[in-house]
Amino acid sequence: MLENKKVNIILALIVAIVLWAYVLGEVNPETTVTVKDVPINFLNQDMLEDTGYTILSSSAYSVNITISGQRTAATKVKPGDFTVAADVEALRPGENTVRVFVSGPDGVKIESVNVEKITVTVDKLVSREKEIKTEVSGVVENDKEVYVVEQGSDTVTVSGAETLIEKITVVKAVVEADKIGESMETIDADLTAVDKNGLEVSNVKLSQDKIKVTAVLFNKKTVHLDVPVINQNEGDIERSVTCPKTVVIKGTEKDLSSIEKISCRTLDVGGITETTSVPLEPVLPEGIQLADESNNLSANVSVKTVSKVQFDFTDRDIQLINREDGLDYSIGKVSFKVEVSGKESILETLDSSDITISADVKNLGKGTHYVSMDVTCSKGVSSLKTTLDKVEIIVE
Repeated sequence: MLENKKVNIILALIVAIVLWAYVLGEVNPETTVTVKDVPINFLNQDMLEDTGYTILSSSAYSVNITISGQRTAATKVKPGDFTVAADVEALRPGENTVRVFVSGPDGVKIESVNVEKITVTVDKLVSREKEIKTEVSGVVENDKEVYVVEQGSDTVTVSGAETLIEKITVVKAVVEADKIGESMETIDADLTAVDKNGLEVSNVKLSQDKIKVTAVLFNKKTVHLDVPVINQNEGDIERSVTCPKTVVIKGTEKDLSSIEKISCRTLDVGGITETTSVPLEPVLPEGIQLADESNNLSANVSVKTVSKVQFDFTDRDIQLINREDGLDYSIGKVSFKVEVSGKESILETLDSSDITISADVKNLGKGTHYVSMDVTCSKGVSSLKTTLDKVEIIVE
C-alpha cells in the first residue's frame, strides 16, 4: 500500500513537470519585464558645440523601460537592444526641457518608460590650460620617497562646460609606486582633472589622456638645518626667530652618506615689523632634494613693538648743574611724569633711578627763571618725554 502511494506521487510530479514544460515550450505565455539603466543618447551634441555651448548636466542619463511580449522574447531583451535619444541641437544656455524618444526590438511592446522628459542644462563651451601635477599612488617605504625627475608636459588643455572647467584646480598625473625603482624609469601616467578637494571632475575632455613621467626611488635622511639670521634687533623692534632644527632630504644612498648638515641662505629680518612666517631657502648639494615633508620650510618671526612706561617725579628729583659760587638756588615745587619708550626687554628692568633729570643754571642771575629740563637714561631706550616743559628756578 505504501509503495503504491510513492509511485502515485512520483507519477504526479512527472505529469506536472511535463505540463509546465508544455506551457513554456508550446503555449509561451505573455509576460512583463523591466529593462533597467538604458543609456540616453544625446543627439546632435556636436552641432550644439559648434554654436559655442555644451551640456553641463542632465536630470537623467538613463531610463528604465517596461516591455511586454512572449516570455521567450521578452526575457532575452538587453539594454543595448533599445535606442533612447534626446535631441540637444537647438538648446539654449540654461535649463531646457527635452523629450526622450524610445524605440525597441521587434517581438516586444514598450509599455512604459520611467522618464519621458529630462531637464538638460546648457553652459558655455570653453577650453583652458591647466597645470599638471604628478602624484604617487600606492605604498612607499617610510625611509624612501619617489622623486619626479621630469614630466612630459607642465600643462594640458581641458575643454567642457565653463562651470566644470572653473572647478578644476589641477590635472593629476598618477604614477604607481610599484613601477618606480632605484634606477630612473619613464612610464605612462594617466591624467585626471580634479577639484580643490581632489575629487575627479567628470564630463570634460583633455587634449591628452596620458603623459610620460620619469621618476626614481630615493632614500631619505634627516640632517641638521643651519639658518643664519641677521638684523634681529634692528631699530626699536625686538624680533625672536624660530627655525626648524632639522630637515629631511632625499637622494641616492651614495650622495646622502656624506651629508650631515644643510645650510640656508642668510635670513635678514631687519625689515619685518609684524609677526609673520618667512620662507627659508636651503642650499642643496648637487643630486640632493628636499623630501616632501620638508617642502615649504619657513621660520617664524615674532615681533615685539616699542613698549612704554611712565615714572613719577617731583622737584626734589631735579639736579641743578653749573651752579655759581655765592648764589643760592631753589626749585619751585612741581610734580611731573616721564614717559619712556623702548624695547620691552629693556623696560622690564628699568626703574626711576635709571633716569636723570637736570636743569642748567649757568649764567642765571638773581631772580626767578623758567628753565628747560634735560632728561636722560642710563639704558638704551628709544625716547623720553616729560609732562613738564620748564621748571621754575629762583636765584638769590
